[in-house]
Amino acid sequence: MKSYKMALKKVEYKLKLVRTFFISDLRYRMRKHQQEFRRVPDFENPQSLNEKINNRMIFERDPFFTMLADKIAVREYVKKKIGDDYLVPLLGVFERAELIDLSHLPERFVLKCSHDSGSAIICKNKHQFDERAAKKKLNDHLNRNMYYVTREWHYKDIKPYIICEKFIDVFGGEPLHLIPEVYRVHCFSGKAHITEADFTDAMNNEYVNVYDPHWKILPLTMGYNNSPHEIAEPVLYRHMIGLAEKLAEGIAYCRVDFIADASQIYFSEITLTPCNGRIQISPVHWDYFLGELWV
Repeated sequence: MKSYKMALKKVEYKLKLVRTFFISDLRYRMRKHQQEFRRVPDFENPQSLNEKINNRMIFERDPFFTMLADKIAVREYVKKKIGDDYLVPLLGVFERAELIDLSHLPERFVLKCSHDSGSAIICKNKHQFDERAAKKKLNDHLNRNMYYVTREWHYKDIKPYIICEKFIDVFGGEPLHLIPEVYRVHCFSGKAHITEADFTDAMNNEYVNVYDPHWKILPLTMGYNNSPHEIAEPVLYRHMIGLAEKLAEGIAYCRVDFIADASQIYFSEITLTPCNGRIQISPVHWDYFLGELWV
């Protein structure tokens, strides 16, 4: 059954690749936006945040964005901007999955591809790790160019590698529902304005709270409901905001993601086109308010 599903995915990918020769990025993005939001967008004179993200995907072609999206190349950028203390320790880089030797890796680690999103595999117990399935998944991702799947052009020219990073335990034994798994800081013209904080409780329910730079919760949702729990401001939050603004300097808009344990902040990624330009922002006037911040 698994091999059948994998074969279908390969066929689907090839069809998406062929589709790029017949359906332009503009037409593709227009159709996707209308399906998601049930309204006709204006990508040539964009007003909302989602429209401006789509405008970037269709019309901008800055090699700097490709570097930021490359999970290997961006490490040098982060090192120069804020220092390598904020980088998750790198355990290895591999051209293909067969070169990964688990005997050389610690008990816990993370594997992912350098050129896409959605390929990450977390190992929390090496003795229970399905090495065969993991390597098959990684090789499948190595053979896919994300541009043809999502039309996010800045992924198109990234050379694919597998990277292995140290596993960071962000919870440290604390209750899951009170500790953010990841922080997503939205910056406009180098200034942080809102932060999405992701939570998962013991029942695997997912929540996202949206905060201002002073950890005041804002009256909007972004794809998920707010957490029903009151969350204390993390000790390192204000410092994280400063780091995000340094990394976002000179960029009209980006989202800077971090993870953090009790004593250390770690850079995760810089996202230029969050949710493929289809962020579920409610109420909708926040989509336009955030769009106004992107000059």
